[in-house]
Amino acid sequence: MYQVTTGIHIHFAHHVRGHLGPCISLHGHTWLFQVTLESDDLDEQGFVADFDLLYERVLTPCHLLLDHSLAVGQQTFDEIKEPLARVGEQLVASRDAVHGHRGEPQACHQGELAGARNQHPGGIKLCVFPFTPTSERIAEWLWGVADQTMGSERVRVARTRVYETLHPMESYADYEPVSKKG
Repeated sequence: MYQVTTGIHIHFAHHVRGHLGPCISLHGHTWLFQVTLESDDLDEQGFVADFDLLYERVLTPCHLLLDHSLAVGQQTFDEIKEPLARVGEQLVASRDAVHGHRGEPQACHQGELAGARNQHPGGIKLCVFPFTPTSERIAEWLWGVADQTMGSERVRVARTRVYETLHPMESYADYEPVSKKG
C-alpha cells in the first residue's frame, strides 16, 4: 500500500453555534488541511497521484473558499446576514477613508464546493457551510471534496486531517470513512 499526503495552511475564523465555551465567539485560526491518498499500485509515472494535481483540484479550491473568511453554518448565516451586511459595509468603507476607494474584492471560490459557498454581506467574505463548521465536520467535508475530485478505482482517499491549532500544541480532527468489509 502506497500513501501520499499534502496540505495547505488557510487563515479563517469560525463560529460554533450553541457552543457552551469560548467558541461561541467569532475567533480565528491558522488551519492546516491535509489529504492522504492511497493506492495498491503506482501510475505509469510512479505516483499514487501527482502532488500538483491534488493541490490544484482539492487544496486550492478550499483555500479560495476559506482564506480570510468567516466560516458559519447555514442556520447562523440566515439569522445574521442582514445585521452582518451593515457591519460589512462599514468595515469595507474604511478603505475609502484610508485609500479613497474600496479596492478589489477578495478572491473567492465561484459556485459551491461540496455544499459550501462564499457569500459577501456588505462586501466581507463568508464561507457558508450546510453544517456548523467544527474541525470534525470540516475534516469530513474535506474528505468529500477530495473523494469527488481525486478518488478513482485505483486511488482512494485514506484520510483527511484538519488542524485547528498548531501552536503551542497541535489540535486536529481526522476523518476516515468506515470500511465496508464483507
